[in-house]
Amino acid sequence: MKVIAMIPARLESSRLPGKALIDIEGLPMVIHTCKRAMLARNIDAVYLATDSEKIREEAEKHGIQVIMTSSAHQTGSDRIAEAIGKVESDIVVNVQGDEPLLNPEHLERIVDEIKNDSSVKCALGVTPYKEKNRGSDIKAVLDLNNNVMYCSRTDLPSEARTPVETMLKMVFLVAFRTEFLRQYAAWKPTPLETLEYNEYLRILEHGERIRAVHLSSAKISVDTPEDLDIIRQYMKADTIRQRYM
Repeated sequence: MKVIAMIPARLESSRLPGKALIDIEGLPMVIHTCKRAMLARNIDAVYLATDSEKIREEAEKHGIQVIMTSSAHQTGSDRIAEAIGKVESDIVVNVQGDEPLLNPEHLERIVDEIKNDSSVKCALGVTPYKEKNRGSDIKAVLDLNNNVMYCSRTDLPSEARTPVETMLKMVFLVAFRTEFLRQYAAWKPTPLETLEYNEYLRILEHGERIRAVHLSSAKISVDTPEDLDIIRQYMKADTIRQRYM
């Protein structure tokens, strides 16, 4: 069973222009993400999928395999669905390029979840989260079997009657069985997906399941200048980067 990681990346970003190549402690952000994915023991190959020549040049300079894709894609999942047509795989993990503090052990756990349970078509991480009213992060609620019931940029669950101290934030290390990724990418955007600007609702709206893997201490992704400042401080004390820098 061949397992690959795909890191979709583009230069355009409304909240943080050019963020994929922003320097963090001596390396572009997306290079940190790729290098850390390469440390996962159960990943056979790592590819960066992009439509940007600047990103391609930077990645190849650091020994990262690149697959060029169309610039028309609206989501990272759509971009890697094109890219997987150019390589062999049984399981593909969508690793968002703005996860420069990715923990390789978290990636390994999500891959193991889908490898070890044939009923799971898609699995991702969730981590405890206390920030309120932060629309750049997607929160999830789970059923008793750790499948995602719903996920939203709005805080979940509701505090209308009972205070909620800790929520679950989705961590965008998303493993798919390759054939299911192709099926998912072929579906048209769904109503809630469009309303919430959340591509993973497309899976739930089609009645399919997403398995959640509980991860402790997963760091934030980079969506805003404020996030970037936080990540840069974390990176100064990070020990994983010593394994690839």
